[in-house]
Amino acid sequence: MQRALRLGAIAAQLGTAFVACPESSADEAYRKALTGPGAHHTRLTRLISGRPARALLNRFTALQEISDRLPPDYPIAYDAGKALHAAAKARNEHGFGAQWAGQGAPLARAMPAAELIATLVREFEIARIAGLKFRAPASLAADAFTAG
Repeated sequence: MQRALRLGAIAAQLGTAFVACPESSADEAYRKALTGPGAHHTRLTRLISGRPARALLNRFTALQEISDRLPPDYPIAYDAGKALHAAAKARNEHGFGAQWAGQGAPLARAMPAAELIATLVREFEIARIAGLKFRAPASLAADAFTAG
């Protein structure tokens, strides 16, 4: 979040930060990959959904290396990917899941979502106090950044 602010962003998408939370529906293999050394290795791929998206490297994303063919459009590619993942998982192979992960994947922390939000608010306040520029859009309520 601080890096985004330093670069002049007025917002940051933090979806990956919540994958490791116990409230997430991510399976154990996804959580383990996200909180392990693999989190440092993400790539953009169209294989999983037919649309470009960043994911953790796994056996599914590695298929991109052996073919330059584009997958079918969404939702066909995504439905096929889900079927592949289900078949692989039934055989205790966890490398074919859609393990979405942003560039900040190594920063994911396993904690309850409410605790993560409070932590992110504190970190935002520290960054703001440190003088990082942040201009909230006019439509954003001033109390949106207070823990309650």
